[in-house]
Amino acid sequence: MQTLTVATAQYGLQDVQSDAAFWSRLGKKLREAADRGAKLIIFPEYVTAHLLSYQQVMTHEEACSHLDTYTNAYITFFQRYSRELNVIILGGTHICREEQGFVNKAILFFPDGRMEEQNKLHLTPEERNRWSLVEGDKLNIIETQWGRWAILTCYDIEFPELARLAAESGVELVLCPSYTDTAFGYHRVRYCCQARAIENQFFVVLSGMVGSLPEDRPQVDQGYCQAGLFTPCDTPFSEAGIIRAGELNQDMFVIAELDFAKLHENRKQGVVAPFYDRRRLYKRELRKIRIEEC
Repeated sequence: MQTLTVATAQYGLQDVQSDAAFWSRLGKKLREAADRGAKLIIFPEYVTAHLLSYQQVMTHEEACSHLDTYTNAYITFFQRYSRELNVIILGGTHICREEQGFVNKAILFFPDGRMEEQNKLHLTPEERNRWSLVEGDKLNIIETQWGRWAILTCYDIEFPELARLAAESGVELVLCPSYTDTAFGYHRVRYCCQARAIENQFFVVLSGMVGSLPEDRPQVDQGYCQAGLFTPCDTPFSEAGIIRAGELNQDMFVIAELDFAKLHENRKQGVVAPFYDRRRLYKRELRKIRIEEC
């Protein structure tokens, strides 16, 4: 397959009063995106943390335990909608318990029931120190009929080595579910998404939360985002490397088509070729520095 219609969410935080209301709203959003032709639908990081909005204020440890109780419901819900709507869904991320502790996990759901998981690999200081989450240690390279994909969650996109590892593993599409609550955090993630697309000559799709809750919660209370679909800044794409971006901080889907034939054209005939032209001297120099430090 050469083209893929993607709907990436600017997911609006708003007052919901029950579990049923939360899942119903998500279902309506999924149907909206599918009705508009999307074959891949992407939700943001910590999407299920919205379930905390109508609970009593919790500590981070209590919040992790509470969210973990929804793990089966989370999986069942997205499996059902992926199958019924015949779409691939990145169900944002969800905090759940594994043997080593609580993790921030993204799951990609396929219509045939397949699930591909990716634990966040780089935790922010808040996630390490306040949430006490445990980082992942493996990058999952996901095979699809559109080629290979990877999931780099929010802070993960800020590490060029990880994106290069994905690119050298054949990845042509990176999904970046994010949660940023300030313009500072958003622009760090946004600019890194675009940088990674340029460096590696692949697509990056960003999703995030927007809006605010009527009452503050110490885990998730407000979001700042302008979601988008990004490309190299080179022919045959636009000068800015943006296929489409949303309206800042509006509850909406950003929907556009990814054309993988154009990506292959860029890699073969672009004015520059940073994916191919990176020199190996960086690794050599790093080895020298390590030896000298020892």
